[in-house]
Formats: sequence, structure tokens, C-alpha cells
Amino acid sequence: MPTPVILFYSPTPAPYGSKLLQLCAVQGIRLRTMAPADLDRSLSSLVQSSPSPEIPSPGEPLPEPLLILCRLSDRQLDRALLSMRQAQIRCLKAVLTPSNAVWTPRTLYGELVRERSQLGGAHAQ
Repeated sequence: MPTPVILFYSPTPAPYGSKLLQLCAVQGIRLRTMAPADLDRSLSSLVQSSPSPEIPSPGEPLPEPLLILCRLSDRQLDRALLSMRQAQIRCLKAVLTPSNAVWTPRTLYGELVRERSQLGGAHAQ
């Protein structure tokens, strides 16, 4: 099975960054921090390649943190989400699927924000 990966983007240093890093280390999940230049690459390419060099992104940075859980088994996903809830890691989260693998993080973020607004503006947990 391919190595499980969590793609993480934050426009500013996240107060829970060290908790997220520790959670990944304990659970054998690779944490990959996305740079602004990564926001316009496909999710599948981000999971399979090394980080982009720090070059300016043509678009605006995302206004809030985003986590994308990739290649986790059902058991790993359940454990990771429970650990995030216990560590109070609150931000938008998504799972990489065959349908969204061709999307960019920017596209995925827009879809998550749209879904959140349809749910009455509830904050992501």
C-alpha cells in the first residue's frame, strides 16, 4: 500500500502545527506542507512528488488552513480524524478521491467553502 500522506496548507503558521506533525509521526503518516505555488497543481501530483520551490503563486493564497487526507485506510482515517478532534485541530478537511484527484487545492477549497455555506455556515470540524 502506498504511504499515507496528509497535505497541509496554512496561510499563516497554524497554532496546531506541532500537534499535527506529532499525530502524523505517531500514526506513520507523511505530512507534506503545501506552499502557495502548490495551490494550482493537481492533488494527485502533489501526493506523488516533492514540494514545489518557493515561487510566487499566480493566484491569491487561501484565507484559511486546509488538510487533505490521502491514501489512508479506513482505520487510519478514523484514527487520524479522532486524533485531530482530540487535539482540537479545526480547519477544512477533505479526503483524496478518484473524483477530486485532478482538482487543485484551490478548486477543492472552493468546493468545501460552498458545501459549508450550504450547511448553514457551520465551521469545519
